[in-house]
Amino acid sequence: MQTIKFLHCADVHIGAAQSFLGTLTEKRQIEVLMTFEHIMEIAKQQAVDIVLIAGDLFDSNRISQELIKRTFDAIEEISPIPVVFCAGNHDPLTADSPFNTNNLPQNLYVIPTQDSIKTFDDLKLNIYGRSFGGVYMKGVPQFSITPSDDNYRNIMVLHGEAAGDLNSNYNSITQGFVSSSGMDYIALGHIHKKSDITSIGKTHFSYCGCPEGQGFDEDGEKGVYLGELNDSGCELKFIPICRRMHLTVQIDISSCNDSADVTPLVCETLKAKYKESFADNLYKIILTGEVEPDFCVPTKEVASRLSDLVYFAKVRDNTTVRADLTALAQQTDLKGIFVRKMLEKIEIADDAQKPLLKDALQIGLKAFNTEVEYREDQ
Repeated sequence: MQTIKFLHCADVHIGAAQSFLGTLTEKRQIEVLMTFEHIMEIAKQQAVDIVLIAGDLFDSNRISQELIKRTFDAIEEISPIPVVFCAGNHDPLTADSPFNTNNLPQNLYVIPTQDSIKTFDDLKLNIYGRSFGGVYMKGVPQFSITPSDDNYRNIMVLHGEAAGDLNSNYNSITQGFVSSSGMDYIALGHIHKKSDITSIGKTHFSYCGCPEGQGFDEDGEKGVYLGELNDSGCELKFIPICRRMHLTVQIDISSCNDSADVTPLVCETLKAKYKESFADNLYKIILTGEVEPDFCVPTKEVASRLSDLVYFAKVRDNTTVRADLTALAQQTDLKGIFVRKMLEKIEIADDAQKPLLKDALQIGLKAFNTEVEYREDQ
């Protein structure tokens, strides 16, 4: 049978506003659009037979008309390569969907909200799928259409959540569903972290993840899958594509004798670790280690100085005070009473409460000597 070369992407979330970026928010929206344009360029350069977009191309159905137009222009630019889109929970096929128009690119094929099949006879390929028709969609035990022609390859495009049952509101995809599908490959979207290719019977499936992280819970390298279906099975190659990585980095500042030593240590650590991409990334820096009671951890200074060197950085203080807690608890002053009471609470607390109380103890100790910053994300 004919070999099929495809590009699998999902969860681009064009139009998403990463509000924590402040004045960079709008610029970042344009960068995500540019990443999608780059994906389409890769599809053309690699001469793929088909592009599969497994949902959440747009972050919502209410983004700017300019972003919608630019997105459709990028798809049209790679014509005649067909692009198959399955709507996700962020861009469902509701009345206000950008895909409910007669002016879609001629090479764009939108999967309906019911089980469906689109046949590409020139490729001897069938594409199956079902789009979200609202922000929630229940999964089904099995797909209602099964392959009937052994001379055609079969791919399914789905946005949903791999699950052990059908209880998810985001299109549960169970092992039973996969095994009964009869597909050669299932291109999945919804989970923003890529998975390795997995097989149940002859059916291969995977999540490609998102091509650009939307926050620090989606850190590291992001990209798309370039795949090939042949008589031996399915092969996938991950192509890193993100313009910027979200990175959470813990840096031990125990060796710093003065607050002025912290910024150089942070910069040296980041440059050594990320080298050429150092300036392009978004960083969440968590300062750790032990410091003296009167040591002022300069989070605002570090963030400010980094702002001239990298795209974005926020800095959090997670250091602990270097102190003999047993000795402090014997003191009769306010600090001693505080430490003694906190140690008593920690002693009788359950496992879930102990970390919170230990953190409170450290914050209290710092407050006796210096200003303590509000940690809004911890």
